[in-house]
Amino acid sequence: MASQDPAETGDREIAELRDEYPSGWRVLSRHDSVSYMIDALMDAPDHHFSKSKLAENAGVSRQSVHTHLPLLLHLDVVEVVEDSSPEKYTLDSGQDLVRNLHRLNGLINEKLNS
Repeated sequence: MASQDPAETGDREIAELRDEYPSGWRVLSRHDSVSYMIDALMDAPDHHFSKSKLAENAGVSRQSVHTHLPLLLHLDVVEVVEDSSPEKYTLDSGQDLVRNLHRLNGLINEKLNS
């Protein structure tokens, strides 16, 4: 059996700690589905999405939307559209976190295009 490089073992332990005690950034970016869902919501900030339509627009499974939507609701990234049945969701553009996500997106795009 090959011996493991101690540096690789240490890196893996650090990564496991980061997953066990994630930063706010890590919470948002650890699952690709969450990033894709936020991206789709930010592309259509005034659109009302069913879970199926959000999955379709984000390019993720409906199961992923079902799994990760509670996080986005808890963080006030999305809100339930009032009086919608079945429930629909929209980007909660009035929240500081969403405004800062738009700002971060703009800053990154600006740097990429310079």
